[in-house]
Amino acid sequence: MPAAFIKARKKALKDRFYLSLLRSFGHLPLPFLQGFGAGIGAIAYRLRKATPYRIVRRNLELCYPEASTQWLEQATRANLVATTPVAFEAAKSWSMPACYTAKQIRQVHGEDIFFDALNAGRGTLVIAPHFGTFELMNAWIRQHTPQTIMYKPGKDRGVDAFVLAARARYCNILPADESGVRGSFKVLKKGGLCAILPDQVPKDNAGIFAPFFGISTWTGVLVPKLVERTGCTVIMMSCMRRPCGDGFAIYIDRPDPGIYNADLLTSATAMNQSIEALIRREPTHYFWFYKRFKKNETLADPYCRHRVLAR
Repeated sequence: MPAAFIKARKKALKDRFYLSLLRSFGHLPLPFLQGFGAGIGAIAYRLRKATPYRIVRRNLELCYPEASTQWLEQATRANLVATTPVAFEAAKSWSMPACYTAKQIRQVHGEDIFFDALNAGRGTLVIAPHFGTFELMNAWIRQHTPQTIMYKPGKDRGVDAFVLAARARYCNILPADESGVRGSFKVLKKGGLCAILPDQVPKDNAGIFAPFFGISTWTGVLVPKLVERTGCTVIMMSCMRRPCGDGFAIYIDRPDPGIYNADLLTSATAMNQSIEALIRREPTHYFWFYKRFKKNETLADPYCRHRVLAR
């Protein structure tokens, strides 16, 4: 049997397994999934040499250099316990009808900011950092206006198809490439709404070094360019789970006014400062597992294993 055929068959089996697993979450109660995810996070905290613990701890150490060892340990555990359930919450929402997800939004803070942006008629750009259960915001936004997002496929085609179909219930989806960027410009120019995750490490030709938690970090310039070229209104949105499985709350904020500056560095810095202000409210709910500082101007190999385990 050809090796290529065997490899393709194994991949198909893996896709089917992941799809079955994702769909099964739709049959389990949300509080159970949240508790299960928190339990996995607690286990991850105990595995000190494993990647999740090392990266979360290192990022917290970089961003809070004044913090004590005790605080870093407590924050690392709290972060893993708080963020691990997000994957299960997202899968639950993907597996359930759209009306179910919309009903999970129990509170909206700063609702006037959202509607003021829509009513301004200049186009609305939502920046949504990797904070809390951001996936559920799509259902609430779609109740009030069409939304456009960009999406980059992952390695598992079957899972990608499942996620795309789920998101397509709420969003117009563009590819995360030049055509998607052009499409986003058009949507904003026409007064529509686009949402972007602003805290990913961009490609070499799509960023600028800007301060983030005092570290000169490679930062995407798509948001500053969209703002400068379209004159759109920028708002920041996040979504947090409420206690005892009682749904979620959306928080809407105005970003630092510097984000509207025509200078790319000034705008990118203001964007980072806005994200940083959100994180400082509740640092344990940010996705510290991501290697945000892997490209920077001052830290040599910040995620080197011996550095992460030094403290």
